Amino acid sequence: MTDKGLLITKVLELYPVKAEYVRAILDSHKIDEDGTIQAADLLNFFKTLYLDDTLRNDDNININKLRSEVEVFELQIKNNENKIKISDLALILPPKERLFLRFISFCRKQITSVEFFELLLKYASSKTGILTYDQLYQMVKDFAAEIGSHEEHCSDCVRYILALFNADEHAHLDIFDFPRLFNIEGNFLKKLKPHGRFSAVDFDNIIRHYDRDGNGTIDAGGELMALIADVLEYADIRVNGELLFEMVDAALDLCEKSKLQKLDREDLKIILTQLPKQRMS
Repeated sequence: MTDKGLLITKVLELYPVKAEYVRAILDSHKIDEDGTIQAADLLNFFKTLYLDDTLRNDDNININKLRSEVEVFELQIKNNENKIKISDLALILPPKERLFLRFISFCRKQITSVEFFELLLKYASSKTGILTYDQLYQMVKDFAAEIGSHEEHCSDCVRYILALFNADEHAHLDIFDFPRLFNIEGNFLKKLKPHGRFSAVDFDNIIRHYDRDGNGTIDAGGELMALIADVLEYADIRVNGELLFEMVDAALDLCEKSKLQKLDREDLKIILTQLPKQRMS
């Protein structure tokens, strides 16, 4: 554990770790791509603790000691790098919060849109773009098995995730919730050509980007879903998960190689020009 991790440990030892405090510092926008959290964000969280009336009236909390530790922590920030490893913070939490934090840290590592849709298709059982409670539980369970965590903590982890990242308070995550949980790279098409027509070189780059297995085509599945999602976003067309699946089927219908469940360079030209028009008609 790093020096900062030890310092965090000292501060957290001064009060009972409660789930609501853990969730308070796990705003997905504050966890960076390299799996760290800004020390200033964590410091602000600690500062609020000794201003919390419920804590100040708790005989088990040494507010003065907490305040002094925060001052030391503040000095530490000024003299060192301003980042703290999420993995260090996870090590000092109770098991269920530890699993939750490590899963969130895993989700916040940047992935391509193809990798995301492959993950979604692995766990989603219907063409809705939704992860139900049970499907999300299976995802967390598989992750817990990989890191040697107990399954008994998975249900709490799923409840925390739904409480934090489900905007509509349904018992599932939909396609509009996913960007809040997963750190998905930006739209490749917008990066490649913010405005104007795509060139022949652009088409080659697009195929290369979405062709994850390197077979020279964009295959049905995660590759094609990522492409269609980016094409629709590029055209400023917003669709839910169910409509996205419909547009993937429409894309295959437009192209000659649909029976082979893969698209080549010529098919890509058709997709980029005709699919958005089909959606808007």
